[in-house]
This record gives sequence, C-alpha cells and structure tokens, in this order.
Amino acid sequence: MDLSKESLLNLNWSDLSWFQHFNTVLSEETALAYFCQVGNPFYDRSSLNEQIYMNNLPAEAMINASGIEYALIHRQDPILFIIRKHYREGPNELRPLQEYYIVAPGHIYQAPDAASVISHRLLTAVHHFSKAFDEASQKAAYHPSSGYYWKTNSSSDDLAKKDSSKEKILTHTQRLRFETIFPNFHDHFRPRAPAGTTAQTTLPSTTTNNDTTATSNGGSGDNNLPRKEERTPSDSQSTTSERPMMEVKKQKTQK
Repeated sequence: MDLSKESLLNLNWSDLSWFQHFNTVLSEETALAYFCQVGNPFYDRSSLNEQIYMNNLPAEAMINASGIEYALIHRQDPILFIIRKHYREGPNELRPLQEYYIVAPGHIYQAPDAASVISHRLLTAVHHFSKAFDEASQKAAYHPSSGYYWKTNSSSDDLAKKDSSKEKILTHTQRLRFETIFPNFHDHFRPRAPAGTTAQTTLPSTTTNNDTTATSNGGSGDNNLPRKEERTPSDSQSTTSERPMMEVKKQKTQK
C-alpha cells in the first residue's frame, strides 16, 4: 500500500490476531515486536530493527550502527505504549523523527507534530469564527425609526407593526444629527408661496393713439395726470420708414 500521498495522521492500524498467534498480550516485552511487523504502514523495513530480525542479531549490535531505529521510550501498562522513530548516528547521537502510540488492545496511531496541532487548532478556530460571524450578520438589521436591532420573533412582529403604521416619528438623536449635518438647510430651501398669490397683472407695453384717447375720455379724475407714451422698437422703425414717403408725396404736389 502506497502511503506517500496519504496523511498518516488519520490512519489507524491494528493486527489483534498477532497476539492470538503467539498467545500473549500487549506488554513492555511485546510492544516493540508488535510494532515492527511487515504489514504495519508506520514501520520502515530498511530500519536497523529489520536487519536485526532478519539476521537474528542481538539488540546491542545497533549501538555502533547508523540508520533509522525504533525504540520503546514510554509505557503505561496496560493501556499505552510510545514508540519513537529516530536516526542513530553513533552510540550516543540520536535524532528524533517521529513518535507513535500503541493503545490497548493493539491500535497504533501516529503522534502529530507541533506544527500540525497548531495549524489544525487555528483552522478550527477560524472556521467557527467565520460561522459565528455569518449567523450574526443574518440576525443584524436596521430600521430608520428604531436603529440597529437583532432579528428575533418578537422584534420581527414589532417591526411589522411599525411598518403598518403611517406615522414615522424621528427620534431626538436623528433630529440632532440632521441639524448637525445640515445646519442651514431651512435657510437655503425655504418653501415658496403659490404663484397665484404674488402674481401682478400688467398691461401691454405698446398702446395706440386710439387706446389713449379712449382711456382719456372714459377715465376718472386721473385723466389730468400726464401720461408717457410707450413705444416699441417696431413702432420707431415704422415711423422712420413713413417719413421719406411723405416727403416724396409733398415734392410731387409742389411740382
């Protein structure tokens, strides 16, 4: 079985028939031998332990050798045994690589390293935080008349009643904030009076001689006041154009 791409942290291995075959139980004497089985995915067959078993050598032969070695470092009879995988570079030079748990009656787990534990805890915390924020954002709501509130069964009923009412009363905070942002709002946008109340009737700017005579004959005591005749640019142009014609007519009559 190729476990190069599979994480061994989620793997559990056991072979309880091994104890029945040798008629024994999990103990300090059998823990290391039980771990060093060929079918164990956590066991490296190129280790020094495999060389000792294959060549039937004593355990002291590994002291001066160099390579991967498995050793029992802790026991808590009869439920827990810890096997360490280290690299031996001499009699007193050991470099730890990995540790494994053997839990009664014979289940083997790989112990996680500090980086895996911290990353897993951080991912779990971030997941729960994001889930809590999503639920909180769905419960939060805002209404102009009441401000921010949390959605509950009672709050939704109250909000429905407020929406059904036609009168929306601003709070003191809303009024004060409006006057702070727009201090001169009423001065710039005063209401305008209707056009019919302030409109004044005006007479036409152009009047003829007949109109002036009609008003002088049928008017009241204001007829004696001097009146100024108003003319438009079109009237002045018409009078200037009529003068040359009258002069031409006078010359013809004189001839």
